[in-house]
This record gives sequence, C-alpha cells and structure tokens, in this order.
Amino acid sequence: MDTTINLSAIITSLQNGVYPKLGSGSGRRVYDLQNGTVLKTAKNVRGYAQNQIEYIISEMDDSEQFAKVLYLSKDNLYLIMEKAEPVNDFSQVRDYFKVKTNRELFQLNNLSYIPQKYNLLISDLCRPVNWGFINGRPVIIDYGFTGRIRRKYYSIF
Repeated sequence: MDTTINLSAIITSLQNGVYPKLGSGSGRRVYDLQNGTVLKTAKNVRGYAQNQIEYIISEMDDSEQFAKVLYLSKDNLYLIMEKAEPVNDFSQVRDYFKVKTNRELFQLNNLSYIPQKYNLLISDLCRPVNWGFINGRPVIIDYGFTGRIRRKYYSIF
C-alpha cells in the first residue's frame, strides 16, 4: 500500500468538485483522479466492505486479471485503484480472449480460478461495468462484490 498518497489533499479537491464522477453503485462512488487512478468512496457499510475486499484480493492476486489497488485508507472509506478505459459491451472481453461465450471465458486457465478462489459471482463478472482496459488488456475493475458480501449486506433473509 502506497503511503505517499496525500489523502487530505484528495479529499479537499473532492469536496471542491475537482474530480469528475465516473459512476456510482449501491455502496460506492467512483471519481477520476485525473492521474491514471480512480478514487472509490464508500457510501455505506456495503461500500466499506467492498473496498476492503478489493484491497485483499489485489494484495493476494499476482495475475494481471485485476486492476491493482494502490491505496486503502485505514477506515476503508477511500480506495485508490488503477484507472481503466470502459468496456462498452462484454463482447469486447470475449473477443480479446478469443472465446464465443461467457462460459468459455471462465473456463480459460487464466480466468477459471477467479470465481472460486475469491468467491466472486460469475453473473457479476459478466457485466461490462465490472471490466475495463488497461494498456489494451481487459481487467476486472469492480471485484468487491463477493458471495459473502452479497449474503451479509444484500440478502433479505
């Protein structure tokens, strides 16, 4: 984790509207820090948990399948990650890996371990918003929604 991040300056700039908002989900907002990175801010306990999970997975995984987390605040409120260019249609990911179906994609050696090892949901991994391109290569950019997070924070029962 990079300790040279000046989080207070980033927060001040965020409050002053300097950083464009790229998107928002049920637990987090994502801002472009305009330096090749994004800031994910937790909106609620779901977001705190998702930030923490993304940091853990990024630290554990040494493949090039995930955008790397560069910083996580001690309270899990702020996460800084590599910025990726958006995937507009999931066929872009399949085309890159030269497969025709999502099933084939997650049977590839370099992707087949991901759902089970990290408890990630294939249905979630097949959404274009969870992927991006870094240096022309597709990477998973939103990987904080695990089976455990879904059960704990999103299940009604």
